[in-house]
Order: sequence, then C-alpha cells, then structure tokens
Amino acid sequence: MLDLSTYPKQVRLSDDLEVAVRVLEPGDEAELARFMKGLPPEERVYFRDDVTDPAVIHEWVHNSNLNKVIPLVALHQENIIADWSMHLREYGWTRHLAGLRGIVHPDHRRKGLAALMVYELLSIAQKAEVEGVVIELVSPQKRLLTHFAGLGFTVEAVLKDWAKDWGDRYNDVLILSMKLEPAWKKMEELIWEYGTHGG
Repeated sequence: MLDLSTYPKQVRLSDDLEVAVRVLEPGDEAELARFMKGLPPEERVYFRDDVTDPAVIHEWVHNSNLNKVIPLVALHQENIIADWSMHLREYGWTRHLAGLRGIVHPDHRRKGLAALMVYELLSIAQKAEVEGVVIELVSPQKRLLTHFAGLGFTVEAVLKDWAKDWGDRYNDVLILSMKLEPAWKKMEELIWEYGTHGG
C-alpha cells in the first residue's frame, strides 16, 4: 500500500484561503453527499455515477481500496470544496497508467485548487511508479477540454456516442493523456504561478 502519511496537509491558495488536503475518510459520507448535491446539475449529469444516489456516496466512502483508488478531498472550515481521485490499474496492458478524475466547487475555482489537487495526485503517482496519466471527458465539457489541453494533455482518441449521461443523452468520450514527467513539471509551474503552497 502507498504511504499516505504526509496527509493531511494545510495549504494556502492564491486568495489566501486556507484549506486542508487529506484522504477521504468514512466520516465524510454526509459532507461528500452535501458537496455533490451542491454542484450545478448541468455538471453532475456528466459524472460516471449518479452522485445524488446515497448508495454511490456510501460505496465511495466505505469500500475504497487504496491499492486501486486514491481519493483526496480539500476542505475549508470542515466543508469539502474539492474532490479528486487517482485510479490505478494493477494488471494488464495499461498497468503503467493512472486515471484522474475530479471537480472543484464553482465558488472556489480559478484559485489554483484544481492544479494543487492534480499536483498532489501526481506526487502519489510517482511513488506508485506510474508512467502516464489519463483523463476522460465527454464532448460537452469543452471548457475542461481547453483547460487540460493547456496543461499539455493530448486527445488520444474519440469514442463516438460512448457515454450515456444521466439526462439520457449520448455523448462522445474524449480520452486525453500525458506522460508523468512533463505533467509533473507543468503542475510545479502552475503551483508557483498561483502562489499555492503548504503551510
């Protein structure tokens, strides 16, 4: 199992907001449910799982295997304001890759928090000897596509009508990837740019 003993961490964002970054815990179930329900419905519809379903949140919180999924949350005054995770592949052709997923509450975007969460997951990825990271988006998420392309991610494939969202609409799935080393360097640059640092 990976060493996650460096968490929790106290971090100050670019607007001087102090947040705690730590691994998701069993006691977070109610707070994580509140966070997910507080996201814009037009964003929740593109999640892989129905995050308004209490059973989904319960599964995430209580049955997480840290050898497969590393869930990190950022909290401000005990409230979750970001939820990110890294999904490891133990076997098969893609065992050298890890998938990243995450979201920041709209009230706390453009402060460097997403970059910070990705940076933390990439530092864990290094320990896990991951060689590359993958992000999957659906075609309506154009803002995120632009954001990740700006970080250096490349669209590797487009799967036509691959995803059926929670509004019963079919969407293309875009698979983006980036080698860990350039991704790591880019995240370090962004951390300095935003002035985000540990406290």
